Amino acid sequence: MAEEVDAERVAKHKRQLKKMTKILSKAWSIDKAEPFQEVEDAELRAIGGGGPIDLTTMGQSLDCNTYEIGRKGWEKFARDLGCIYNRFIAR
Repeated sequence: MAEEVDAERVAKHKRQLKKMTKILSKAWSIDKAEPFQEVEDAELRAIGGGGPIDLTTMGQSLDCNTYEIGRKGWEKFARDLGCIYNRFIAR
């Protein structure tokens, strides 16, 4: 019984990561997305606030399983993606 629950959680997490990766790759391939892909500005890196500061570091967060399974993970993913774009809009 517990093994079934664990297997189901692993499957859900795998599906979620696949969807997040697909969204991130679409954001990466948008026209004129180069400023969002990789930040070279040392000052911006220093004030990153612990979250991803560009699409590259967001991809690394996905690789490290930073995002929880379910709604909380999706909310954090959306917040991180929004913060990346907001930093560039505010500049």
